[in-house]
Amino acid sequence: MGRLERCHDIEDLRRLALRRLPFPVREFLEGGSDDEWTLAENRRAFQRYVLMPRALGSVKEIELGTRVLGQSVAWPVLLAPTGASRLYHRDGERAVARAASRTGTAYALSTYSSFPLEEVAREATTARIFQLFTSIGLDRSLELVDRAQRAGYDALCLTVDTTAPPNKLRDQRSGLETGRLSARSIASLVAHPGWLLGLARGGPPRLANLEVGVREAQALQWLEAQRLDWSVAERIRDRWEGPFALKGLFRAEDACRAAEIGVDALILSNHGGRQLDSVPAPIDLVAETVATVGERLEVLVDSGFRRGTDVVKALALGARGVLVGRPYLYGLAAGGEAGVVRAIEILKQELVRDLRLLGVGRVDALEPGCVRRAPGQE
Repeated sequence: MGRLERCHDIEDLRRLALRRLPFPVREFLEGGSDDEWTLAENRRAFQRYVLMPRALGSVKEIELGTRVLGQSVAWPVLLAPTGASRLYHRDGERAVARAASRTGTAYALSTYSSFPLEEVAREATTARIFQLFTSIGLDRSLELVDRAQRAGYDALCLTVDTTAPPNKLRDQRSGLETGRLSARSIASLVAHPGWLLGLARGGPPRLANLEVGVREAQALQWLEAQRLDWSVAERIRDRWEGPFALKGLFRAEDACRAAEIGVDALILSNHGGRQLDSVPAPIDLVAETVATVGERLEVLVDSGFRRGTDVVKALALGARGVLVGRPYLYGLAAGGEAGVVRAIEILKQELVRDLRLLGVGRVDALEPGCVRRAPGQE
């Protein structure tokens, strides 16, 4: 049995991945902003919900297939956009796209990907989503929208919660944010020659879609993101010919405004605890958002998902689908494409088992009666 097969849950994959990554990259992957309260809250929040199984349901088959953003997927867990994935494995986003295709799910490619969006699109045979940051100004962002359209992406996702640089203390202390690596970071890089060799094969890290260096792109990001408003979102909506999602909304009134400008879906997200600290866990926003706009918009959710039961809770509360980021990045770091497939397999096996134990045969049959607040959390 290989190392990946000995990983029985996402935490096993996490431990294997962290052993293979040098210290500054581990901190970048694991860290959040400020005190990392939101980072921890994303996991704590799932403990506030309990599942309510149906007795004697005679569940013979489990049906996971659904439709998200106008596309059929084999199951309701999608791969979230995560930038600079070549930091974790030399094949980066290309490996993730292939793994998504092998397992029948959708992959959302980040603007900040290590490989050009056209190249990644050619690796994918299932639903393709392009995630947009307006970090290089509106005109060039619209050019990216056009490129994604020509490359065959099926949906567009605009991220709206990155209007200022987060205070990521781990990256400051490791030196990854400033480019002045700490002594501990340098020593760890030297102790991971395999990782260094894999990175060296592809050349220095770059943001392939932007045609600028990492430092320049970071400077541009915070300047241009401050100009992101509803009028910009409307222009992007008008430019894109297909399903359109906004990622990073929190308030019900913002969800209603999104519906008014023709948005098709919302992705409830706090960026995995990596942006503004002290914001709520997205799982706690699902029921309210669905009650407010669920008849007009698809509601998806990310941040903190690690178990099949986490997915069940979100779907029972009304979410159409779930996105995961760190779980598949652990797989990528642990074993490239095969590791991403293993992460997906683990979550899918858990979901199938959980649905059977819950007495529900189809993901679209999950409903609010399947979940309730834990005692003392009402």
